[in-house]
Amino acid sequence: MEEKKEGSDFDAVKVRLDQLSGLVASFCPGEIPDIGAILTNLDDLLDIPVNDDPPIFHDVALACKHYVEHITLEDIYQTKPIEEGVLLLRSIMNHRKKGEEFIFDYSDVLELLNADFETLKTGKKEYLDEMEPELTPAAQGEPEKVSAGDMEILSDFVSEAFENLDTIEIRLIDLEQDPVNAGIINDIFRPFHTIKGVSGFLSLTKINKLAHATENLLDGARSGDFIINRVAIDAVLESVDILKMLIGRVGKNLEKGFRQQDQDIDTKAMLEKLQKIQVSLTSGKKEPLGEILIRKNAVDRESINDALEIQRDYPDKKLGEILVKEKNADPGQIASALMEQNPVQKKVESQVKVSTQKLDDLVDYAGELVIAQAMLRQKTSHDPALSQSVAHLGQIVTNMQNIAMSMRMIPIKATFMKMIRLVRDLSQKTGKDVNLSMTGEDTEIDRNVVDALYEPMVHMVRNSLDHGIEQAADRKARGKAVQGNIFLRAYHKGGSIIIEIEDDGNGLDKERILQKAVGMGLITGNEQMADARIYDLILEPGFSTAEKITDVSGRGVGMDVVKSGIEKFRGHLAIASQKDKGTKFTISLPLTLAIIDGMLIRIGTEKYIIPTTAVQKAFKPGPGDYFTVEGRGEMVKDRGNLIPLIRLSDIYKQGTGRKPIRDCLVVVVESKDEKRALLIDELLGKDEYVIKSLGANLVNTKGIAGGAILSDGRVGLILDIHGIFSIAEEG
Repeated sequence: MEEKKEGSDFDAVKVRLDQLSGLVASFCPGEIPDIGAILTNLDDLLDIPVNDDPPIFHDVALACKHYVEHITLEDIYQTKPIEEGVLLLRSIMNHRKKGEEFIFDYSDVLELLNADFETLKTGKKEYLDEMEPELTPAAQGEPEKVSAGDMEILSDFVSEAFENLDTIEIRLIDLEQDPVNAGIINDIFRPFHTIKGVSGFLSLTKINKLAHATENLLDGARSGDFIINRVAIDAVLESVDILKMLIGRVGKNLEKGFRQQDQDIDTKAMLEKLQKIQVSLTSGKKEPLGEILIRKNAVDRESINDALEIQRDYPDKKLGEILVKEKNADPGQIASALMEQNPVQKKVESQVKVSTQKLDDLVDYAGELVIAQAMLRQKTSHDPALSQSVAHLGQIVTNMQNIAMSMRMIPIKATFMKMIRLVRDLSQKTGKDVNLSMTGEDTEIDRNVVDALYEPMVHMVRNSLDHGIEQAADRKARGKAVQGNIFLRAYHKGGSIIIEIEDDGNGLDKERILQKAVGMGLITGNEQMADARIYDLILEPGFSTAEKITDVSGRGVGMDVVKSGIEKFRGHLAIASQKDKGTKFTISLPLTLAIIDGMLIRIGTEKYIIPTTAVQKAFKPGPGDYFTVEGRGEMVKDRGNLIPLIRLSDIYKQGTGRKPIRDCLVVVVESKDEKRALLIDELLGKDEYVIKSLGANLVNTKGIAGGAILSDGRVGLILDIHGIFSIAEEG
């Protein structure tokens, strides 16, 4: 019984140490809740009776507690001692549990925990030298297998680290526009602090050291020791790129079952660069209140100097107070400047992380419930009371489905923000002054679509900047502003999300496109083509009109990938351009990949679904509405306009022969600004349908976007309108 109790005590210690390790890893001095949680865990550790003779564990835990208390009382920002203390506690407990004597020298850790606190206070730079961790077999080059428990911890670290680095990139661009904003600096500092802490506990040495060095640079700006500049921001962005490579390698090694860090990524030069930048910036200071007021044109310099003279005689008086009393500034201007100097952090809404796979499963089951409810509704039409209950059930199912779908929707802002970094880097590389404007970045879209949208947007923004935007001298000669513009827009239209990438550059040269297309054998040169069809030629594989290949683009690789990537998610890409005015790419994507609003139609004995977003109108043609035009085929007249007619029965081989037009219905549909009239036998109704994959053999079938289970249990094919247009044109 005694042995069991001692084992349970060790288990209790392990639980507390695990909690303590996590708290210390993400601990940021100054955060009272963090400090309170750490102290609570240390008190609990001290209360648990363990076989600790001599009382090494107790002494170290007590020293850790005293150190954390000093952090609160003395305003200390050094976390290394407490990190080393917790590591030592884990090591001691591992030896105790095995019944082994702990014979290692731990005096250096106690010395850290009991250091002269005056040298550790905020603003003083007598930082303790980092203790070099012992090299594990993995660090020495021998692959170290990962246990199931460690695999989960490391996988979580990789996932969360990438999220943190994405956040850092976005906020760094904001910081470049507002380098004295303490709130933004803190938003960047905390993710680095978390990466540093967790990587330290996981013995990911290179990641830990680089994150720590970058954190130190940011801490200087955070503490007001200097004002961060563009050189520092460039360095932090470079550090982010290297960290992504290092963490990416960790993820790839985990897939192979190892935790070995690749040694071919050198971080030494980056560490030295960060150190040099920090040293060079130490002469800078936090922007004074007076300078902020002058920069905001609230007060002139003479008034500031007069107020400073008064402050010398009355040192207890604050600058803002003097300016208001002398009527050189109003309280609102002072308050605004003080808020800029010390911004208030917004309260972050609490969230729970859920894996995307679980969300996908939830949406799938919600879809199955919709199908089951539709089948039930069809079978209860003869019973009014039961039909009413089923209708009520339908409302609940619809609400649940909408909530499930909304959980998979995220703002497109993160993807847009990544384009800021891209434009910034390419502007420097090409020597072009380019401004990126964004609207609609809070527009929400399916998470899976967002992930797929990144690469196409990178290609198009890169092309806009490299091929579209002219050099400054050329823009000036054409009477344009020297600074070029790229516009990103996102908005909802019907059941689709529209994303526009527009530039005010050269525009597309139709003649050069046609010449290139003839040379590649894509067209004969005698064809009459609308502008939209000409511009679509640049989406062909290997097509490029660039006069020279650059590091940025011009190899003819990319736009065909953009097209296929967008079409993979039932989307379409349209191009509009004016020579010397600019080019606009318009991406149209479904809001969600799981549900579709559709009109159920019948052709022969089979039922098909037309996406509602493509439908313009439906009508029964009269005797004078049908024409055959030489060279254009069958046409239907609608409000004086002739629209090409497509017989779906011919495409899908339904029916025994061609029916007279007067016995059919016409559905006018639109895709990429082109209209066609689809000839159908019957319009059965409108409903929501859960999209189902048709399997690997049918996934790329032209004219078919997917399938859906109908209320009668049969499968209905969802039509791809753009694909049908292509089939009809091919004859």
